[in-house]
Formats: sequence, structure tokens, C-alpha cells
Amino acid sequence: MAIFRDRPYGNARFSVEVNDSRLQDVIEVHLPEMAIDLGEIRGGDAIPLSSHKFARRPRLGNLLLKRGFRGSLDWYEWWKQAASGDPDPYRTTIVSLLSEDRSAVVARWKLKDAFPVRYSYSPLDGTDGGIFVEVIEIACQDVEME
Repeated sequence: MAIFRDRPYGNARFSVEVNDSRLQDVIEVHLPEMAIDLGEIRGGDAIPLSSHKFARRPRLGNLLLKRGFRGSLDWYEWWKQAASGDPDPYRTTIVSLLSEDRSAVVARWKLKDAFPVRYSYSPLDGTDGGIFVEVIEIACQDVEME
């Protein structure tokens, strides 16, 4: 699905869906980091400072979403569901990068069996006057990029 072009895409056009429901007001997305644990082994007859590196297990970071708080408790309820030990807090979460005119999805990250692991807010600051932001951090079992 990813659409290649000669110049990079901007980072300001995106959408987020959780279980086929589009989230409104998401202002910032931090996609999960994907890494592979590294292993090393050195044979008994190897040169003392040499070793063979190999890939171990893959590791996935967490997705971080931020939005302006509008009074909706859906993120809090989802976090509470996971925190209370509910056996099924899992959701399919999709982050889509959109073209500048929003006419096409140019890349998509699909997080399978996603569930919240942290829920927080920005500080309340009487001297700032900025937007009150809620933040949810979401872990997942797998990420597919298309």
C-alpha cells in the first residue's frame, strides 16, 4: 500500500482508528519503535576480540497518542478496562499517513491486539492558557506496515 515518491511526505496529515472507529482530535502520534535484540557468540577457537552477531527476538515499542481533552472518557474507560484485568481489552489500532490533500492513504501501520498501558494528562497551568491534553500509551502484539 505504501506509495513511493521522490520527495518526503509531511507529518501533519494522518488519521487514527481504533476498532474501525476514527478518533477525532488526535494532535500527535508517536509510532512504535521496532527493534531486534542482538546476540553474540564467540567460538572457543576464535580470535579473542571477534564474535559472531545474530538476531534474537524482535521488540516493539509502544504507540503514543495525544489529543485535546473535550470531555470524552473513552480513552480513560479503555485504560480502566485493561487496568481492571478485563480479559479482552484488545483493539486493532490503525495509524494512516495521508497525502497533503488528504485524498489518499500513503502508508499505514496496523497494530494488532493493542491495549493501553499508560494514561496521563498535560499539566494544568493557570498562566499558560494552552490546550489541556490527554495522552494514551498503547502496547501491541504485532505491527504490520502497508
